[in-house]
Amino acid sequence: MTTEERMQSPTDAVQARASARENAREAARDAAQAGQQAVSAGAQQGARAEKTSVEVRTTDGGQVFLVTDGEGKTRRIEVGNDGRILAGAPEAGTAVAPVPPPASSKQLPEGLVDMMVIIFSSVTLMSLGTPLVKAWARRFEKRQDATEQALVAQRLAAIEQAIETVAVEVERISEGQRFTTKLLAERAPEEPERSR
Repeated sequence: MTTEERMQSPTDAVQARASARENAREAARDAAQAGQQAVSAGAQQGARAEKTSVEVRTTDGGQVFLVTDGEGKTRRIEVGNDGRILAGAPEAGTAVAPVPPPASSKQLPEGLVDMMVIIFSSVTLMSLGTPLVKAWARRFEKRQDATEQALVAQRLAAIEQAIETVAVEVERISEGQRFTTKLLAERAPEEPERSR
């Protein structure tokens, strides 16, 4: 690329792209007319005449023109972004202009894909991670509950044992009191007789 081409102004570049598009359209029209002429010539010779169709496909490397004539023969013409014919040279006298690159308005802004990946991965992580964390927390709480229940069971067993011990001691005390009361009851009638 020469220095003059590098210093070309943006408006010149836009004009060059517009003229390139127009030249590509003209080349396609010329190819279609040539195909129609071939069809009409074939019809005059008794061949079956059908319409000529031109299909234009835009690719990353330029444009592809598919010209189908009335006999069903398809001719493929590939034109690069710089205007060079890559394959299937057209008829002599057909001008092929450079094909402009895809419009920049259809390109995604920088960083948008990265940002979308981060957002989607965050949402996925949260939607999958939240139930897992809740399940882990429940499991941890169940372990703590089991430990607390074991401690409560031990305390209840100790309380039951203490209550049984107290009950036995109270029974002994009450038995002792009954015995003492019986002894006092037996001695009580003798004392009044002595005092007379």
